[in-house]
Amino acid sequence: MFSFLYRKQDLRELKLLQKQENKQVTDLLYKNHLALEAKERKFDADSTALKKGYDQDLDVMTKQHKQQIEKAEQIQQNDMKNAAKKLRTEQEKELKMFREKQKQEMKLLKQELDLLPRDNRKEKAQQIRETRQIEMEEKERLFMENQSERMEKHMRLLADQHRQKIAMMEGQCLQQKQQMYRTREASIWEMERTQLQERHQLMKTQLKDMFFVKRHQMLARHQKEMENQLRYNQTKEDEMQNRHAMEKRRLPKILKSEAKTRANMFKQSLRLSTIGTPDDDKFKIKQFEESEKKRMKSEQMNQENKHRRQLKALQDKNEAAIKELEQLQGEKRKMLMEQETQKIKELEDQFAVDMNQWKALLIPRKQALEENFQRETQEQQSFYADVVSGEGGIPAMPNIRSSASSIRSKGGTINSRQSTVI
Repeated sequence: MFSFLYRKQDLRELKLLQKQENKQVTDLLYKNHLALEAKERKFDADSTALKKGYDQDLDVMTKQHKQQIEKAEQIQQNDMKNAAKKLRTEQEKELKMFREKQKQEMKLLKQELDLLPRDNRKEKAQQIRETRQIEMEEKERLFMENQSERMEKHMRLLADQHRQKIAMMEGQCLQQKQQMYRTREASIWEMERTQLQERHQLMKTQLKDMFFVKRHQMLARHQKEMENQLRYNQTKEDEMQNRHAMEKRRLPKILKSEAKTRANMFKQSLRLSTIGTPDDDKFKIKQFEESEKKRMKSEQMNQENKHRRQLKALQDKNEAAIKELEQLQGEKRKMLMEQETQKIKELEDQFAVDMNQWKALLIPRKQALEENFQRETQEQQSFYADVVSGEGGIPAMPNIRSSASSIRSKGGTINSRQSTVI
């Protein structure tokens, strides 16, 4: 009865313990979920902050490059205006001197005409003056055309020089931007790699924490099961010992009652028997009483031996139950350790797969970035092909590794373009 009550109490305690364990696991899972969400939010915030920082630096660099090129173009416009003004002034002086020279020639021609004979002077002088006038006008036209060609050539050469300078500046700006963009992408890639490792480490730590809780729960449950088994065994032994004590106390009374009954029956049989004298009957009764004493003592010894055997059998049974429970608990602990090892191995294998996939995807990303840089550089070189490949021009811009894109207009003259790198 007591063992049944103890067993019900043990089941209630184990049920309560299982309920507590489930709550601990649920709380830990919720805590791990919150930790993962917080880590992902941190990853997003770090990534956004990194990109925003580089974008701001790129904006600042872009504005600086735009200002530099606008300043260079303004200087170019001023140089072109000043050069044109200076050359026009010089050409005006040359034209004035040329015309003065022609006037002097006309004066000399008039003096020569005055020396002609009087008979046909007027007609011949008129003819010579007209011819000379045509010649002078042709010379002036050629002189002015030559001035115009010199002006155009000089301005074109000056424009080409400025265009070469702008091309070199834009090449440097493009290289700087590409270098910063490459640094930006490298930082993003490094952050992605670090985040993969941190996410894996967090999940691994959470997995170990979960198995730590399970081990702790298992140890507590095993301890409780062992305590219950020991208490159950002790209860069974106590019940048996109490039963044995009661049987031991009752046996003398039973034996005495049986001995008394047997003695009465023996005496009655003697009275019915006609053989033997009263002395013989007394002797037989005495022998019968001694025999009964031995029998009673033998019954008591048998009872003690029986009790010892029963107690020993129960103790052996309890000890076997304890060993069986210990073996079962050891197997459960081993299974839990193997499960933890297997889960960690699966997590490590998945991390290796994720890392290899990330590295595999990183290669085309790098190639696409470099191809974009090369395309931008080729477009810029093609745009300035007339000044970077011609005779006396600046050498073609090297296709060095740089990291930012140049968004520029392909059309328009130098004077009309505000900037080719925006």
